[in-house]
Amino acid sequence: MNNFEDLQNKWQSQSAVNATEDGFQALLKSVKSIEQKQRTGNIVQTITIIILIAFLIYVSGYKSASFMLGIGLMIGSLVVRIAIEMYSLKKLRSISFSKESNTFRNDLTSYYSFRKYTHYLITPLAIIIYTVGFIILLPLFKATLSHGFYLYILCSSVVFLVVFSVFIYKQIQKELSKLKELQMKD
Repeated sequence: MNNFEDLQNKWQSQSAVNATEDGFQALLKSVKSIEQKQRTGNIVQTITIIILIAFLIYVSGYKSASFMLGIGLMIGSLVVRIAIEMYSLKKLRSISFSKESNTFRNDLTSYYSFRKYTHYLITPLAIIIYTVGFIILLPLFKATLSHGFYLYILCSSVVFLVVFSVFIYKQIQKELSKLKELQMKD
C-alpha cells in the first residue's frame, strides 16, 4: 500500500499544473500583445484621419473636386482599415481560451487565416488607395506651393512610403509568426 501512496504523492506533486498555468499565461500575454498592437495601429490611423480632415478644412479643400477625391481616398482607405482592425479585435476577443483544445485550435486557425487575408490583401490595397489619393493631390500641391517645398513633399513622401511599407511588413511578419507559434503551442 505504501508504494501506491508514494506513487500518488509523486503524481500529485508534479509540476504539470504549473506548466499548464505558465503556458496559459504565455498564451494570454501573446494575445494581449497582438491586441495592443492593433489598438495602437487604430489610434495612429485615427489621428491621421483627424489630421487629414483638419488639413482639408484649413486649406478649404472642400471647394475642389480633385482635392476632395484625393483626400477622400486617403481617409476612406484609413476608415476601412480601422473597421477591419476593429472587427479583427472583436474576433480575437471572441476566442475562448477555456474551450477544448481542438475547438480553440480551430478558432485560432480561423483568426490566423483572417489576419493573413487582412495583411496580404487588404493592407496592400489600403496602402495603394491611400497612395493614389496622395498622387491625386500632387498637381494641386505643385500649383499652390513653391517649387522647393513641392519637391520636398514629393521626395519625403516617397521615402516615407518606403520606410512605412518596410515597417508594416516587419510588423505583419511578427504578428503572423506569433499567431503561428500560438497555433503550435496548443
